[in-house]
Amino acid sequence: MYYSCYLRRENLYFCQIVMLRIYTISLLTALCLAGTNVQAQYAWDVGVNAGFSNYLGEIGGGAGEARDWVLDMKLDQTRWNPGVFARYRLDYNLGINMSLNYFRIQGADSLTPNPNRFTRNLHFRNDVFELAACGEYYFLNQPDVGSTGRYLLDFKSYIYLGLAAFYNNPKTQYQGEWVALQPLKTEGQEKPYSRIQIAVPVGFGFFYTFSRLHRFGWSIGWRYTFTDYVDDLSGYYPDPKDLESDEAIALSNRSNEVAGHPLAADLVEYFVPGGVRGNPDANDSYLLTSFNYSYVIRGNTKSFGKRKNYLYGRKRGRAGRARF
Repeated sequence: MYYSCYLRRENLYFCQIVMLRIYTISLLTALCLAGTNVQAQYAWDVGVNAGFSNYLGEIGGGAGEARDWVLDMKLDQTRWNPGVFARYRLDYNLGINMSLNYFRIQGADSLTPNPNRFTRNLHFRNDVFELAACGEYYFLNQPDVGSTGRYLLDFKSYIYLGLAAFYNNPKTQYQGEWVALQPLKTEGQEKPYSRIQIAVPVGFGFFYTFSRLHRFGWSIGWRYTFTDYVDDLSGYYPDPKDLESDEAIALSNRSNEVAGHPLAADLVEYFVPGGVRGNPDANDSYLLTSFNYSYVIRGNTKSFGKRKNYLYGRKRGRAGRARF
């Protein structure tokens, strides 16, 4: 009896494995066929971008109180933003852009005339790797700039919204070296915050398509993040007894380093455990702007193929509506 039940269980397990494999093979086959169909019907373009990055957070800023969003941007701390991307055109008005960006953001209280921030005396830099997928909506389409009838110059302007994951590792300079702050738990956290975070990119841009193959464009986008630790500060000064190393104590509160400065002389005494270190009510964010170039890869259907003179242009007459 036991042996019979064992066989039934084995047969059932075997059938489940077979069905799972059949389902997997069928799914992969369907995806391959769908991918072939998509590749045949719609265009891809792949390219590179280069531009600038800006930090939006608590460190640094102007002489007045902190302001929201881009109003408190530290333009003197603008850094670089290179990357690569691939764009898939769903139809005439929609596309998906998948990108990988590397950029640096940074800020320094020593550069602001605001007495409170200057006395806090924190600074950081953060080299970030961002992987993003964004939907693009082309709200302005001009497929034949100049009305030549050959569709050699196309213009599109778009807005985008998406989701991004980014790896960040804020550091500060201490005793001549750049020290990673996350492991130090400078605000007395029970465990360090994650270096991998999520952001929501939103922005707009435009591009020109020359000779149907070369695209040159520009875009700007704001990234809203779900963390307040891109710059390693958020809440309040901890009790030094709660910190795990002398290095963490030294980097948690650096106001004593500027105690002799006129801007800080009367404020240092307020930078004590329990005092405000950051703003936990507002997450950090960053801004990316870039110029980009991409090469268009077209399919071989009636919409994109040589039979319709899509790649090579019409030598006579006026063309119909091009679908770049």
